[in-house]
Amino acid sequence: MKCHICGNEQRNTLHYPKEMMYGLRESFEYQCCGECGMVQITAIPEALGNYYGDEYSSFKKNRETLLPPLLAKLRACRTRHYLGNGDPLGALISLFSRRPPYFDWVAPFNLTLNSSILDVGCGSGGLLLKLRREGFTDLLGVDLFLAETREYACGVRILAASLDQVTRCFDLIMLHHSLEHMPDQHAALASVRERLNPGGGVLIRIPMANCYAHRRYGVHWAAWDPPRHLYLHTVRSLHHLAKMHGFAVFDVRYDSGTEGILGSEYYQRDIPRVEWPNADRSGTFSPQTRKAAEDLARQLNTIQDGDTACFYLRPIQ
Repeated sequence: MKCHICGNEQRNTLHYPKEMMYGLRESFEYQCCGECGMVQITAIPEALGNYYGDEYSSFKKNRETLLPPLLAKLRACRTRHYLGNGDPLGALISLFSRRPPYFDWVAPFNLTLNSSILDVGCGSGGLLLKLRREGFTDLLGVDLFLAETREYACGVRILAASLDQVTRCFDLIMLHHSLEHMPDQHAALASVRERLNPGGGVLIRIPMANCYAHRRYGVHWAAWDPPRHLYLHTVRSLHHLAKMHGFAVFDVRYDSGTEGILGSEYYQRDIPRVEWPNADRSGTFSPQTRKAAEDLARQLNTIQDGDTACFYLRPIQ
């Protein structure tokens, strides 16, 4: 079997993780590329959509909150400051508020409040609604597995469609933990490239193969998520994919949280994700254990061994 990214023959390293989100416990075969290190599922299920559904976490309905006009203006001032657009009032406001983490994702792309942003594989659009509350005005989402298109009163629209059905271009295209779900990685990056405005950028957040949690927990690693996760990249494989489609990776930032550790501990105990809330209430992990997992996640991110990372791409001129 050839690697989907670099085309080399896969080495005979097989893994058989189980579907544990819904507790189906169905095993799937994955192979690892000896050249770029990427791990890929051996056979993509024909009815892949059956492994998603209304209960899939990304599809849960979001509560839309419309801000009072004055608060909306103050939020916009703060956002302009965070984006480096030189807003003195926003700088003052930022001294008395906590910086939302999603600004770390969008700040490197020289955006304004009018910049056009597309979120691919966005589920029901929770992140876009947050960005709208921060003052961004041109926001669109798309998700192939969404049951129906959703339109919010604030103007955010989520299409139940594939990326290929989007007919316009954007200043920023984001793929937050969606690239690993796409059967054809090359077609996905080519489609992204075609829909990017001149001077635009791409943000890709993905689980990382051959990280600490992967090595420690093996087939119980939470980020396997078979069969929904079809490809688990390494830094090398993502760089290779980006270069093949005219992109340069200008930054990589690790942002793993506790799920890679605690989620894997749950799976090692044969506790499916749908049962985590009950396990939490029964005190499966002590506060000390959770604090240790948080500390470990931060340490792993610092040494670039966390199990998720953000890749920042720009087209090669």
